[in-house]
Amino acid sequence: FCRRCFTYDCNIHGNLPKANLDLLGELAVQKELDGHWKELDNDIALDNISNNGKRKEDNNDELTPAQQSICKRAYSIFQGDIDKVALTIGAMPATVNAFVKSKKIKLCPTKFITTQLPIKKPNRSYASMKNYNQKWLRHIQSKVILPAFLPCDHDGPCNDDCSCVTNGFFCTKACGWGSKSPNFFRGCQCPGQCRSNSCPCYAANRECDPDLCRTCGACADSPEAPATGEGQRCRNDNISMRRHCHLLIAESNIKEAGWGLFTKHTLKRGDFVHEYVGEIISQEEAERRGVIYDKLNMSYLFNLSSDLVVDATRKGNKARYANHSSTPNIEPKMITVNGDIKIGFYAKHDIDAQSELFFDYRYDEQIDNELIFKPDHSVNFDWMYKENNKGQKKNP
Repeated sequence: FCRRCFTYDCNIHGNLPKANLDLLGELAVQKELDGHWKELDNDIALDNISNNGKRKEDNNDELTPAQQSICKRAYSIFQGDIDKVALTIGAMPATVNAFVKSKKIKLCPTKFITTQLPIKKPNRSYASMKNYNQKWLRHIQSKVILPAFLPCDHDGPCNDDCSCVTNGFFCTKACGWGSKSPNFFRGCQCPGQCRSNSCPCYAANRECDPDLCRTCGACADSPEAPATGEGQRCRNDNISMRRHCHLLIAESNIKEAGWGLFTKHTLKRGDFVHEYVGEIISQEEAERRGVIYDKLNMSYLFNLSSDLVVDATRKGNKARYANHSSTPNIEPKMITVNGDIKIGFYAKHDIDAQSELFFDYRYDEQIDNELIFKPDHSVNFDWMYKENNKGQKKNP
């Protein structure tokens, strides 16, 4: 079971280490003490109340296997409150009490959390970048390319030795300490569209998360269509909700470049174009494939992190047909979506309808740091060399 995408047999994140259930149980107790479950209690109660306003009767004298499996954990979270446990698992208090006594379930002493953690209420001040650890924030902002994200899972609260802090990540919901970590990304509390640096999510190159961003209405409108503004104001959920623009494939305006990518409708500066997708492979495999692709005069490799590369040669979408230009009209951005790094194309300026879309392949730039080395590919494809020698190329 993948604790990042909440599915079994996940083929994206691999075999993640199992979370520390004892720590998660103690953090759940803290949420109960903070009053986090009060709203959930009302929802659960409604599910267990019949139409006549009375509690649904449970004629079973014993708990079902599913109820038994979570009864012990619920008993610990609710600190022995039989009524809350019964309400949560959908059983009668007498049945739960009999099961607890028969199994001799008792409250275990805390091992990881010895003091009451501070309660932080979500508001604009809480989400402001000024309230983050400024040393950690500068370290995160200084990172050019990141390794693959692996949620931290340690016994003590996050500090300078936390793997997320060391690698230049914010802690997420999948991390061991979750929202109780001082390095936890808190989302935004924006009243607007989340399309400027005043939004903490936008400034951090992250999409808004509906679990964290409660005021902008992220992900409220239907997917695979532009946000209408009726259900949400947020415009920073494009990749997760697949809100790409209408794209066309046709012969490129650059000779010998083959196919090109065109937009059907007018685009405004900052508009989301499409996500660049493909096979996720290792850097080593990308090097092996790159040798072959160079001989074939083609390449769809795109660095995702210092460990992983996206290869759209065999598996991809329309975005793979965007050609290179030294004067591009779209630009790629590395956006964090629910803890995963995604590649999104965005309009650099206003673009007319029926225009071909270009971005800078950056073949002439060298990357050399402690995580990855990418040499300067001085010799490019013939059509790229001719296009660059023309100087300023006007966008169609």
